[in-house]
Amino acid sequence: MNELKVRLRMGIMLITHDLSVVAQMCSRVIVMYLGEVIEETDVVTLFDHPLHPYTMGLLQSVPNMEGQRKEKLYEIKGSVPAMQDVAHCCRFAPRCPFATDVCRSEPPLLEEAADGHRVRCWHYKEIAESRGEGDAFSHIGYEA
Repeated sequence: MNELKVRLRMGIMLITHDLSVVAQMCSRVIVMYLGEVIEETDVVTLFDHPLHPYTMGLLQSVPNMEGQRKEKLYEIKGSVPAMQDVAHCCRFAPRCPFATDVCRSEPPLLEEAADGHRVRCWHYKEIAESRGEGDAFSHIGYEA
């Protein structure tokens, strides 16, 4: 696909759950949850500095194919609700470890967190500060 993209000078839109494909093929990424955009940025920023708890969970749940694999895979707690059961608040709140009352009562807007990086989360600033810098997801196939 990359060869075709270059040869035909065209863009490609991929819809996938495979983050290793995203890391290898994409320049920009839109992460969705229950049909709603929750994070949008360039691929480097997404893998180096994810801001939404769902994006972080996705990145943590990718198995590391290097060395011993004795640890259990990370799991995003809870289950995805049926669309008719989606509350009119933050859609990820029932599964989010950072959810507070505002998350369970009001839907967050898709906010410009940085130049070219948008996120839909009430607490992305505090979450980013508490995580610190340098979270690495190189095991997915991403390299800056």
